Amino acid sequence: MKRAVITGASSGIGQAFAERLANDGYDVVLVARRRERLEALASVLRDTCGVAIDVLPADLTNSSDLKAVEQKIHEDSSIELLVNNAGFGKIGAYGDLDLDIEDEEIRLNILALMRLTHAAIHGMVVRQRGAIINVSSIVALLPVPFLATYSASKAYVKSFTEAIHEELKGTGVKVQALCPSRTRTEFHEQAGIDTTNQLSSWMDPKLVVDESLCALQKDKVICVPGAINRVNALIMSLLPRALLRSAAAHRMRKLRAQIA
Repeated sequence: MKRAVITGASSGIGQAFAERLANDGYDVVLVARRRERLEALASVLRDTCGVAIDVLPADLTNSSDLKAVEQKIHEDSSIELLVNNAGFGKIGAYGDLDLDIEDEEIRLNILALMRLTHAAIHGMVVRQRGAIINVSSIVALLPVPFLATYSASKAYVKSFTEAIHEELKGTGVKVQALCPSRTRTEFHEQAGIDTTNQLSSWMDPKLVVDESLCALQKDKVICVPGAINRVNALIMSLLPRALLRSAAAHRMRKLRAQIA
């Protein structure tokens, strides 16, 4: 039986991956901090999809919890797909932000993703099959003032995944950097970003997942879901970096004013 491991599975894109993969016949391991949400989701998926759902509560910023998840992935030869979705960001001038929270952000967005990817790769290469989806962001394409750590961490994810994609050619193992734009999840609320009157134009997490899995089948290393978002990504790739930084700073200042 195929098995998938999904981090940050209790809501948003992670939950959408869990629902889609369970419907596709995968047994699923759900990883997140909130046990109650994981148990509720697991109960629904077991009843509706008839697959095995394991719940693995873990705070991936905690070294012992992270090592437990690493061990689970390393030892389970049935894992066909790892989705590194867990992540968060905080809005604000970098010098004003809580350094301990910024440290946690790097531990989750970068360190945990890097270590779990490493835990999965060896067994997948030996079996000559498997895939890893690392959830980055469209902000990986540009530095975002007032969201500096987050945008930098997502740039790491994109670059890291592209490099590993080249290393794994010919092994039967696929990797993807998923770079969604604005998506209807809890991320923006947790980051302190006001989304009032904006969500109707944002992507549904299920559509993000559908495009990601379709791109994975085609072995596309970068997936930017949504036609408009792909056009925006192309435009960003053509514009001078100084102009992108300035435009991003202007937008983020407006967002901070709305929060204040």
